[in-house]
Amino acid sequence: MKLLTALALLIVIAPDATAQQRPAAPVAPAADPAKKPTPKLPDGHPDLNGYWAIGRGPDTPVNSEFGQRNPFIKRGDWRNAKEAYADPNQPPYKPELNAKVEELAKTESKTDMAFFCKPGGVPRIGPPHAIVQAPGMPIVFLYQLGAGNTYRQVPVGTAHDKIALGLGELYNGDSIARWDGETLVVETIGFNTETWIGIYGWFHSDKMKVVERISRVGDTLHYQATIEDPEVFTRPWTMNPWVSVKTSERIVENPPCVETDFDSLTSLDAKTKH
Repeated sequence: MKLLTALALLIVIAPDATAQQRPAAPVAPAADPAKKPTPKLPDGHPDLNGYWAIGRGPDTPVNSEFGQRNPFIKRGDWRNAKEAYADPNQPPYKPELNAKVEELAKTESKTDMAFFCKPGGVPRIGPPHAIVQAPGMPIVFLYQLGAGNTYRQVPVGTAHDKIALGLGELYNGDSIARWDGETLVVETIGFNTETWIGIYGWFHSDKMKVVERISRVGDTLHYQATIEDPEVFTRPWTMNPWVSVKTSERIVENPPCVETDFDSLTSLDAKTKH
């Protein structure tokens, strides 16, 4: 009798074999942040406030990485030099300057000032990592960078600052903004010539003008920059777009940038079209 009782108990408490073999329920895909409602401020403009993850930054020496990679992040850069050169959207340098671009690309660790702790400059630093937008104040862009965190003040609906432009050539230029419907349009001039547009020898002149278009779609931030530089380009050039995703991560203070002896790092200069 005791044996029968024990067997009965085992049958009752034994798990259903079919339940054990049933596959686990599939994990639901992450919700598309672009499909969320786009919040507005009391003045009717999109609310750009917050932290915006871009994953890996534009290029190595600038080190503009912020936030975790996200399947909805779209970067404007490439994984390697081969992809960069294969992209048909190349900066339209004047034919007589192509040799200079190629030479700078071959010697970038000695000619790119970003390798020597100088600011990356606009538009090379990419989209802002955080935005502060308050009534009656300039919009502030914040960046977490390898050469030291930086910021940009972007007043809306005003002219360029003559005092700022009169101080001399600027790494990030002098920026002003206006609203074009739901898009913030930022115009920047007054650059020095120490910065590059990108790591592949993409230099510019002090006549460069950068127009950035920034718009919020749900919990994503769309960014695209157009460069005009009649000294070196044959026409305006619009760079590949970026899409950042809203994040709860905060910008942290990076340690000070320290110059390094790059004489032996010839591999950094070995970026070819092959």
